[in-house]
Amino acid sequence: MTFQTDNTLISNREMLADLVMTPLRAVGRFIVHLAEATAQARALHEVNNMSDATLEAAGLTRSQAFELVLSRHD
Repeated sequence: MTFQTDNTLISNREMLADLVMTPLRAVGRFIVHLAEATAQARALHEVNNMSDATLEAAGLTRSQAFELVLSRHD
């Protein structure tokens, strides 16, 4: 057993589990961020392909539509 920074005892099994899980969590977060970025890029591409008349019918300017997409994906 060893001490953590908060002076609690942890077993070798817990240390090994943390050692294995830390990179896996990082990979998982990366995949989630990549998926979110892909969805955002797809939405921005769709806005870019909309005609000005379509945007005007929705009551938006192109910049407002882009801002709307970006604010929903934060």
